[in-house]
Amino acid sequence: MDQDKIKYILDYYSYWMTIEEKIAWRHWASLFKMQNSSKEHKERRIKISLKKGWMTENEEVLKLLDDGIDVFRERVAMRIDREHAINYNNCPKCQKLTRTPKAKQCRFCGHNWH
Repeated sequence: MDQDKIKYILDYYSYWMTIEEKIAWRHWASLFKMQNSSKEHKERRIKISLKKGWMTENEEVLKLLDDGIDVFRERVAMRIDREHAINYNNCPKCQKLTRTPKAKQCRFCGHNWH
């Protein structure tokens, strides 16, 4: 699956993520925000994040992130695509995927179908 399609699915259909996928996504996002923090600050933020539920220690959830965020994003997008009827908004002229489900102008060829 190409990166545009993965981004499209996760940006506009993330409500179809499972509870475990949502927790894993929130966990990764919390860690990403801490990546440039000092060791002491990071440890303090991890404790707070665990307490608030922004991060998890659940091994099953953390396994979803074992292969990295790119693989996680692709697996989630593929599952959502497989299990749900996603209405892809493709340009009627060049057939490329538009930026949003409601877009009426192609970002690639500029075709306008308002």
